[in-house]
Amino acid sequence: LTGPVSVASIPPMRNPSIRVALPLLLALTGCGGSGQAVRTFPGTIELDESDAAPLVGGRVLKITFDEGDTVHVGDTLAVLTQSQLPATLEDRRARLAAAESRLADLRRGSRPAEIARAEAELAALEADADRAARDLARATQLAHDTVISRQDLDRATSAAEAAARRRDAARATLEVLREGSRTDQVRTAESEVAGARAQLNGARADVGELAVLAAVDGVVLGRLAEPGEVVAAGTPLITIGVVSRRWVRVYLPADLIATLPAGAPATIRLPASTATQQWTGTLGAINPRAEFTPRAALTEEERADLLFATRVELNDSTGLLRPGLPVTVQF
Repeated sequence: LTGPVSVASIPPMRNPSIRVALPLLLALTGCGGSGQAVRTFPGTIELDESDAAPLVGGRVLKITFDEGDTVHVGDTLAVLTQSQLPATLEDRRARLAAAESRLADLRRGSRPAEIARAEAELAALEADADRAARDLARATQLAHDTVISRQDLDRATSAAEAAARRRDAARATLEVLREGSRTDQVRTAESEVAGARAQLNGARADVGELAVLAAVDGVVLGRLAEPGEVVAAGTPLITIGVVSRRWVRVYLPADLIATLPAGAPATIRLPASTATQQWTGTLGAINPRAEFTPRAALTEEERADLLFATRVELNDSTGLLRPGLPVTVQF
C-alpha cells in the first residue's frame, strides 16, 4: 500500500483469511480506520528549573537544603552575611535623625527668646542711631559757626550713617525671625529627609536579601555553593526543579511540524509500559531553529533531515513520569 487506505474503498472479499489479515496490514502501515497516519517519536521527560540567587553579595553562612529535598515557596534556602552592613545601617539611621531634626526646627520657626533678643538689639541700635543723628545736627551747626573743624563734622557724619545702618540691619533680622523659615528651605529639608529615609530603607532591604528564599515549589536539583564561599549578587546558589510543570522534549521533522496545529494532542508512553499506561499532552513551544540538519537544506532529501526541538506539555497526576525518563510521543 502506497497511500492512506480506507476499508470502505476495498471491495468485498469472500476469502475469510484476507478479511482477518486486513486490520493487521493497516496497523503495520501506520494507518487508522480514518486513514490518518500515527507517528511515534522518542522523547525525554523534562521540568522547568529555577535558580535561587541573592540580590546582594556576601559570604555564605549556611545552605539549608540538600539535593533531592522538597522545598516550598518562602522556605529559606541559604543565609549570607556582610561584615559592613551593621555599620551602614547605623550611619543611615543617624543621617535620617539629623535630617528630621533640621526639618522640625525649620517648621517651628524662631523661638520667642530669639525674637525678644532681636527686639532688644533693635531698640539699642535705634537709640544709638538717634543719638548719632543728634550729634550730627549739633556738629553741623557748630561747623557752620566755625566752632569745629571740617574734620570733626565728617567724623560725626560717618558715625551717624554707621549707626543708621546697624539699626536697619537689626530691624531686617527681627522681621526675618518673625516671618519664620522660608518655604523653599522647608522643602529642601523635606527632600533631605526623604533621601535619608530611602537610603535607610535600602540598607534594611539589603539585610532582608541576605536570606535567599524559594520562589517556587519543587525539588532541589543541585547545590551550587557551600558555606564559607563569597558570592556576588546574582550568583545562583540552589537550582530548584518545578515538579508541577513537567514536559516532554521531543524532536519532530519539518513535514510533521507543518501539519500539526498549535495545541495538537499527543499520547505519551513509557518504553516498558503496558498498553494501558499512557498519558496525554499537548504540543507547546516549537524552536524556530532546526537541528540535526546540513548547513543549507536545498534538496528534498536534505529537507527530510530537518528536526525541530518541541515542547509537549504533560498531563500527569500519577507522578510516575520522573525527569530524565525516556518516553515515546505519538501524534
